[in-house]
Amino acid sequence: MEGEDDKVYKVYTLIFRRLVIPIADPRLRNVQFRSRCFTALAEQIYTNWNVFRLNVPPNPTACWLSSWTPRLVCCWLQRLLSEWFLPTTVILKERNPQKADSYENEVDTYRHLQSLQGRCIPRLFGEVAVSDPHAQKYQISKRPTPAILLKNVGGVSLYSLLTKRLGNPRLLMELEDMYNLLTEKGVVHGDPRLHNFLRVDQWIVALDFEFSYPLPV
Repeated sequence: MEGEDDKVYKVYTLIFRRLVIPIADPRLRNVQFRSRCFTALAEQIYTNWNVFRLNVPPNPTACWLSSWTPRLVCCWLQRLLSEWFLPTTVILKERNPQKADSYENEVDTYRHLQSLQGRCIPRLFGEVAVSDPHAQKYQISKRPTPAILLKNVGGVSLYSLLTKRLGNPRLLMELEDMYNLLTEKGVVHGDPRLHNFLRVDQWIVALDFEFSYPLPV
C-alpha cells in the first residue's frame, strides 16, 4: 500500500511541476520597434531573468523584397529599416527596473562600439518597447518595458568550456584580440565573468556591457 510519505511526495511533485514548468515555457511578448509592432514567443535564456530568445514572425513584404532585390540594395534596406528585416531569431534584453542606469550605460556602449558590432560584439538592432500580456493582467501599471534587440550570434559560452580548454593558447590569443579592440575604442568591459563571452567562428564575442566604463586616461 502507498504510505503517507509517498502521498505527500506526489502532492509536492505535482505542485512543483505546476509552479516551475510554466516559468520555463516561452511567453508572448508584444514588441514595438519603431514603425513595426509584432507579437513573438520569448524563451528565457542564460541565467538572467530579463534576457530572452525571441522568435520573430517573418514579414511577407520584407521576404518578398529580399527574394529579388540586389544584395547591396537589400543590405542598405536592412540597415535603414531593420525593424522590417529582422532575422527569425534575435536576443531580447529587457531593462532591469532595479538597474536602470546600467541599461542606459549598455545602450550607450553599444552605440559607441558600433564599428565593432558583428565582430567582437553582437549587432544592436535598436531599442524597443516590450509588454508581457500575461503579466499585465496582474499589474496596475501597463507601461511597456524598455529593451534592446541584439543579433543572436550563437557560439559557445566560455563558461561551458572545460577548464583545460580555457588555457588553450589559441583561445587566449582570441581573448586578447577582443580586449585589444575594446581598448582601442577606450572601453573597459567591466564584468569579465566567463558567461559574458562566447566563442563564435574563431572569434570571442563579448556580451553584457551594463558595467562597462571608459578606459582610464
